[in-house]
Amino acid sequence: MKTLLNKQLNFPFQTPPEPGELIEVAKDVFWLRMPLPFSLAHINLWLLKDNEGWVIVDTGIKSDETKQLWDEIFTRHLQGLPVTKVVLTHLHPDHMGLAQWLTQRWQVELWMTQTEWLYAQLNGLMAQSNLGDNLETHFSSLGLAKEVAGNMKKMLAMFSGMSDPTPSQYRRISAGDEIIINGRSWRVMIGQGHSPEHACYYCDELNIIIGGDQLLPRITPSISVSPEEPEGNPLGLFLESNEQFYDLPEDCLVLPSHELPYTGIHKRLDQFKAHHEERFDLIIAACSKPLSGVELMAILFSHRKLSPIDEIMALGETIAHVNYLLQDKRLTRSMNKAGLYQFSTTEITEKNTDKREMA
Repeated sequence: MKTLLNKQLNFPFQTPPEPGELIEVAKDVFWLRMPLPFSLAHINLWLLKDNEGWVIVDTGIKSDETKQLWDEIFTRHLQGLPVTKVVLTHLHPDHMGLAQWLTQRWQVELWMTQTEWLYAQLNGLMAQSNLGDNLETHFSSLGLAKEVAGNMKKMLAMFSGMSDPTPSQYRRISAGDEIIINGRSWRVMIGQGHSPEHACYYCDELNIIIGGDQLLPRITPSISVSPEEPEGNPLGLFLESNEQFYDLPEDCLVLPSHELPYTGIHKRLDQFKAHHEERFDLIIAACSKPLSGVELMAILFSHRKLSPIDEIMALGETIAHVNYLLQDKRLTRSMNKAGLYQFSTTEITEKNTDKREMA
């Protein structure tokens, strides 16, 4: 897969591992890849050498191909040693899909944050709840046609098929915890926004952070308002939780879940903030007249042709920006006679704009 590199960052490893192969990116830290059936066609996973065996970080999706590749790695690369634990960054299927299969196969504990484990359990229950009604209400109020909103159920069913049932037991990890692997400490740092309690793992001795989806090098992680929390502000949580990573050295090697490992974490954090500020400015300018969520989505994603499922993802990301601006009091929300939310620029924003122009 050809990756368009971020020119402000440094990429010490230009060639990713082939299926079933490993690349050592630091002492006792190995990079492998598993395929995904998306436009982003891979996920990066990590094997850490331990005194008594190996630690797996993230699992790949539930599929026969992924299982076959894991079997190949176990046979060729573990040197006859066992897996001692399975550690997760977060609950999404490409990261957790084979958690049950791997933990049962090796009879080891699953390590993850409590909120991610609980949310994974909740996802299973939601399929049996009134989720369909909530979806229709949520998306209809934003201007999405009912037939398009119905694709959300298909998308959830597709994602559900990529994961084993959530393991019934786990070992809880929290912010600030230290996991000792091969005599080295890996400190847990919690990101938010992309998922509820996303764990990143920083090793000071190696100057490496396993960044998951929180610290991607080129694309921004998907940050969406979910139908079960329509007033949520996940983008605010993302930007706020990212501030802690400025405390890491600029030359820290970031191991992301997609694309290539990189250095230049402070630059990347700056880029995240600049990107979202650009989106905020675009929304503020567009909302000089009242617009629905779908109308704003069409503006933000005018550069892309969206499939019905892409529309749902894009709308979630659009409303994440809108909710941030609502809480920041730069937008207001009203409902028209047709039952659609409409968003408008506030008087506060206009006054601030006038002050900037005078300055």
